Amino acid sequence: MVKMSIGAAFSETFAFLKANWTQMLIWIGGTIILLGLLGYLFLGSTFSALAVGDPSAIMGAFGPIGLFALIAAIILYAVCMLIWRGGMHSGETPNFGWALQAGPAFAFGMLVVMIAAYIVVFIVMLVFGLIFGAAVGGMGGFMSGDVGAAGGIAMIVGILLYIAILVFMLWVQGRFIVAGPVMADRLTRNPITGLSESWKLTNASQWTIVGFYLLFTILLVVYALVAGMIFGAILGGVASGGSMAGLLISMIVSAAVIYLPILMVSVSMPVGVYRAIAPRASGDVFA
Repeated sequence: MVKMSIGAAFSETFAFLKANWTQMLIWIGGTIILLGLLGYLFLGSTFSALAVGDPSAIMGAFGPIGLFALIAAIILYAVCMLIWRGGMHSGETPNFGWALQAGPAFAFGMLVVMIAAYIVVFIVMLVFGLIFGAAVGGMGGFMSGDVGAAGGIAMIVGILLYIAILVFMLWVQGRFIVAGPVMADRLTRNPITGLSESWKLTNASQWTIVGFYLLFTILLVVYALVAGMIFGAILGGVASGGSMAGLLISMIVSAAVIYLPILMVSVSMPVGVYRAIAPRASGDVFA
């Protein structure tokens, strides 16, 4: 375990992407196509009913959408495991059985972590609201009904609390960011192993990881906005004809030039951080 630098995290992330981009293109691109087909099969009739304004379709949509979301999560996380394992242990035959178990296990582990984090946030906000509400109420009595001043203080405190919550959630994600790569590196199906090891490995670099995560997210958002503006007008003209072929072409191009690169870089980020904080944890296969 070493103290990470943001430069090292970026370097390792794009080194992984450079060494494994063809594999990632096949896996992620194929996953997008597969999920698109499954989405059409599972949700095509549902969205058609919603489009015509059928009120009964709203309640009936939750079942198909929930089932599709579950299937999509299993496939996506399994693909992530295959990519991480293949990138860190080049030459191995893809272990689909392990990936289909490890991916959902990792997703479930992260879901539990995030639920726990939101519970902590809810409790803190509840306690803070009670304390601050009583304090502001007392101030209002002494300030002869100066509601404007109390409201201004409440707004400032609310903004600071919102920022603190965002930082806390980024910190939580940062502490468990390498749980998936740890599971892939050790070929384990146990999410507790990945989560506990991630907590240990990120200890020395936790706030650096938060800064990297924030900067990384900003760059991806900027890319999505710029790419959307550049290709939006072109794709809008293609889809404006109203034909199914034009709409399909527009969706495919959007996925290829906007969402696919974002997914590939996003999948590379956790293993890049893993390599930056534990450089001897796996073979130097993408150095």
